Amino acid sequence: GIDNSAFVVGDPENDDVFYAYTKADGKFYKSSDAGASFKAVGTPGESAFKKFRAIPGYEGDLWLPVAIQDPSNGTPASGKLLPSTDGGASWGAVEGVGYCEAVGYGAPKEKGGYPAIYVFATVGKVTGVFGSDDKGKTWTRVNDDGHEYCGLANGEFVMGDMNTYGVVYMSTAGRGIAAPVAGNLERGTSNSHGRNKGAPASKKVWEGS
Repeated sequence: GIDNSAFVVGDPENDDVFYAYTKADGKFYKSSDAGASFKAVGTPGESAFKKFRAIPGYEGDLWLPVAIQDPSNGTPASGKLLPSTDGGASWGAVEGVGYCEAVGYGAPKEKGGYPAIYVFATVGKVTGVFGSDDKGKTWTRVNDDGHEYCGLANGEFVMGDMNTYGVVYMSTAGRGIAAPVAGNLERGTSNSHGRNKGAPASKKVWEGS
């Protein structure tokens, strides 16, 4: 079973199924009786963060962020982004994504398509908020060096808007919830220096093989 340290998420496509992750020991659990009992089904590994996501429209489709920190000072050491399509029984690793504090989803680029995936992670040696329209094969940076807001803090989330494609929200360290203003932020660069201004579209920063 699980204790109150676990992060629990219901499957949006099956009312009887719930999932749970305990970051301290890296175990993943599943319930098929509406949460009455949980059974360990996989071990994606330990992490400093815990908020995995279940994708609407796809039963058993999960994304889990893994962030390993240096125990002496809390700085990023390693990590990965793990998707699962079988309810947590097995996990892959997304190429090009390392240290990952949070994952979320939002409206798809094409109506009826797979949701956009968003992360706060290190992608191609750059740490920030990134979005992918192809299940993690390619990534585009959403924020820039002038809009990092001291990280996610204890909110631990990035989440896309389910009505408007391309809008993503992130928790901050004492600054509320941040979101980009479409077409008014030089995303993908560090040229804004903390100021909003007219700019071109985001740039693709990672393309897997």
